[in-house]
Amino acid sequence: MVLSRPMLPSALLVALGCLATPAAAAPTTCGEVKALYKEKACCGNPEKAVQVCPYNFQKPACDDAEPQAPRDLTTGAGGEMDPKAAVLTEAQAEQLPLVNVHYHCGAEHKSDEYSDDTDSKAFDAGRRLGEGSTCRPGFMCDASELTEDQKAPYTFQYCKGDVQVGKSYEVHYVHSSAGYAYGTKEERQTADIDGIEDGLGGAANGRGLLNPMVVVQGQVFQIVQGATPVDDLLHGWTVVDHSNSVMYAGSTTGPSHNNEVCSPYAITWHVDKTCHQVPPESFDNLCKQMKEYYDLEGDLYPHGSRMIVDPKYVVKAQYVTDLA
Repeated sequence: MVLSRPMLPSALLVALGCLATPAAAAPTTCGEVKALYKEKACCGNPEKAVQVCPYNFQKPACDDAEPQAPRDLTTGAGGEMDPKAAVLTEAQAEQLPLVNVHYHCGAEHKSDEYSDDTDSKAFDAGRRLGEGSTCRPGFMCDASELTEDQKAPYTFQYCKGDVQVGKSYEVHYVHSSAGYAYGTKEERQTADIDGIEDGLGGAANGRGLLNPMVVVQGQVFQIVQGATPVDDLLHGWTVVDHSNSVMYAGSTTGPSHNNEVCSPYAITWHVDKTCHQVPPESFDNLCKQMKEYYDLEGDLYPHGSRMIVDPKYVVKAQYVTDLA
C-alpha cells in the first residue's frame, strides 16, 4: 500500500511548516495569521521556526516507528514488536468504504505459497529483469511447473508497465473511514458505490480526517494462461476465496520505505496467504474496470514492492491471527 503525503491547502501553510493540513480543511484567515504571528513573537525574528500543526507525517526512523508492513507470513516467521493499536475485523472492514485498488510487482508479503525472491534479489543487485521491468519486484508464486502454453505471452490492453504472464502481483483493496470525500453527509451515509480514486491521499485525510481507520486487504494473483477466469477482480477479496487469511497491525508499504526509513501510518492488514492463479484476460479486466469505472491512471501501473521488513520492526507472531 503506497500512501503519498496529503496535499496542503496553501503556500502560506507550507511556509509555516504545516505538514499535514488536509485539503478539505477550512481556509486560514488573515486575522488568524496575524494572531499567530504575534503569538509566536515573529516580529524581528524572520528566521524563527514555529510549529503550527500538531500532526507531522514525515517518515520516522524505523527505531522510532510503530509496527511495519509487509510482514513475513511464512510458517514460524518471528517478530519483536507489541502493537499499540487493535486490528479491525473483516466485518468492521466491510463498514468502511473501498477507496482505492492498486497492485504491486510481486507480493510484498511472503507466505509459504509465494516465497520466490529470485527476481527481487536480482533487482536489488542492479540486474535488469527484461524489457519493461521498472518496478522493484516482491515475492513470486512458484512458476517452475508452468508449461510453455501456460506462460505464453499476452498483450495487455489496459494494464500498463511491467505486467507479464507467469509473474505474480499483490492486489491491495484499501478501505478507509475517510472515504467518500465528496458529497453531502447524507449522500455519504447512503452511498452504495465505491469512492475509488487514483492514489491514497484520501485514505489518510479525506474530509479533513487525520486519524481515520484504514484496512488493507491483500491478495496475490499469478497470471497463468488457461486459469479459471475471475470476472470481477476489482472486488476480488469478496469473490475469490480468502479462507486462508490472517490479520495483523502494520503500516503502509511501498519501496520508499525500507529497514531504516519507516512509515508513520497505522494500518490493519488482512492478507490472504494463498497464491491464486488467474488468466491474463481477468487481470487485464481488473485494469479495465479501474479505468472505465473510476478513470484511474496511475494505478494501472504496478507499484514497486517494499523489502520484507526486519523482524525487529514487525509484530510478534502471537499478534498475527486468523482472520476473524
